[in-house]
Amino acid sequence: MVELTTGRALPSPEKEVFCLDPWRISAWLWVASLSVVFLGLFREWYVTAFGFETVAKDLRHLAFNAEYCLPAWYSSLMLFFSAALLTLTALSAERHGERHLLHWALLAAIFVGLSVDEATGVHEVLIEPLRSGLALDGFLHFGWVIPGAIVVALIGLFYLPFLLALPSRTRLMFFGAGLLYVGGALGMEVVGGKLLTLYGEESFPYQLAYCIEEIMEILGATLFATSLLGHLKRRFGGAVLVLS
Repeated sequence: MVELTTGRALPSPEKEVFCLDPWRISAWLWVASLSVVFLGLFREWYVTAFGFETVAKDLRHLAFNAEYCLPAWYSSLMLFFSAALLTLTALSAERHGERHLLHWALLAAIFVGLSVDEATGVHEVLIEPLRSGLALDGFLHFGWVIPGAIVVALIGLFYLPFLLALPSRTRLMFFGAGLLYVGGALGMEVVGGKLLTLYGEESFPYQLAYCIEEIMEILGATLFATSLLGHLKRRFGGAVLVLS
């Protein structure tokens, strides 16, 4: 059996205990995230300097703007990790009789959905139908940004009271993480659409835009996960998983 204990005495020695150390996990998350960012930037420099016809080819699996690549996999993994932390937070909130239990649980489900979408690109199926049906171009070249912006606005309005009720440090970190992630995923997608229309897919401005987009997403997801770890530590004293 796996039991979540927070804010309680440690279990008896005969049980296997796994303690979550928020600060150590956060440090490793930042190291991993910055490593993925470095590898993605190295790939962009490499193909710019040496082209595609090299022994290493185009290092596509490190590319920011590709499917089934390290940055996309890592972003999906980070979002799923946040969903797991949100589940722990919801369980801790329930155990302590706190409010907003539904908000934590729903947020966990949202992050599972974001993780799946990041890995499979479900939102991209909307691009062509919306582009052709509404004759979209320029900033709206990637048509999914229209329903995406509507969904983000609705979720933001729904979560505003919840966000304001959080401790100030957690609130500021959540806000910063959301600004980074949404600014990358939605904002830079809009900018990228315009640059793609003007200069083409192989142009430096468009390449710069999608690099910034992916970096903002990775850093935003990392900041959110580490802010959750800090919230668990400050609010509930961390978490201990007991296998018995």
